[in-house]
Amino acid sequence: MLIVTDKTIAQIGLSNRVVASLKDKGHEVEVYCDITGEPALATAELVSQYVRQRKFDVVVGLAGGSCMDMAKMGAVAATNPKPIKEYIAFLEDRIENKTLPKILIPTTAGTGSEGTSYAVVVEGGFKNFMTSPSVVADVSVIDPALMATCPPKQTAGSGLDALSQCIEPYLSKASDIFSDTFAIRGIQLISKNLKQTYKQGDNIDARTGMALGAFYGGIAISTAAGVILGHCISETIGPRYKIPHGLACGIALPYTVKFNIPAAPERIATLLPLLSNEKVTGTKASANKVVQVISRLVKELGVSLALKDHGISKEQALDVAKFIANEQQKNTPYQI
Repeated sequence: MLIVTDKTIAQIGLSNRVVASLKDKGHEVEVYCDITGEPALATAELVSQYVRQRKFDVVVGLAGGSCMDMAKMGAVAATNPKPIKEYIAFLEDRIENKTLPKILIPTTAGTGSEGTSYAVVVEGGFKNFMTSPSVVADVSVIDPALMATCPPKQTAGSGLDALSQCIEPYLSKASDIFSDTFAIRGIQLISKNLKQTYKQGDNIDARTGMALGAFYGGIAISTAAGVILGHCISETIGPRYKIPHGLACGIALPYTVKFNIPAAPERIATLLPLLSNEKVTGTKASANKVVQVISRLVKELGVSLALKDHGISKEQALDVAKFIANEQQKNTPYQI
């Protein structure tokens, strides 16, 4: 059995707890902890080589989204012989053989990788995806106690990612009753608990709410609803300007909602009671209040909404806008 994790999880002892539990049950366990930062293609290739050189029967992903995604790719590589790059294509399933069983154990409430049909890599400054039902976890172990030591800044970033992954599918033109069920409950849980986990990380009740909210967001984005412009923006500015993905999602989210008010004012207005204690009192007014509520939350989590505060100039912002517009005009899935 292989555990894919990172050095921080190893250093604070979380991986040792999992290893000890597995060994007590008679399993032979190896730990691969060379995952750092964003999930780069080069890292995926190294994980693939490691898995192919040994004989594992199960792959465990323990940590945040990057480690879980690398575990997914390792499980694919073990039974599919092509270079791992050959299996990466957004909205195209290229996986030919059944993967090794995958157990995913998140230590952050963010990407929802424990519930998604995606695995993400960064190459050349852009994000791309392995997309397949084959990368869905066979088992997800969601234990909020494993998230209690997550630092405030990482808690904020991962939580904003989770919130975005609930709101964006809810606003998607492809949303339906199934995606809405998970998106709505995720929004309620995250809006109720995110600030609490940011301020008091060892609050297990709040961590439980965030853990479930992130998981529901992962399911929501794996439906036809997917994500919308906010992730398109965050997955462009993040790799280009070294902004952690969750923070980039938080920066983009209120602007994304505001941009869509003319197209879906009623839909956006219904978010108000999910995000706050306020009732809908008028479609346009309530929709604008939603933007205010989200903006206030992002700022309270210590994240500036000004691109200049993240080292992005006006000229660079215009370049990002042109890039995204060009990708949309191609009418092809974006590679970001």
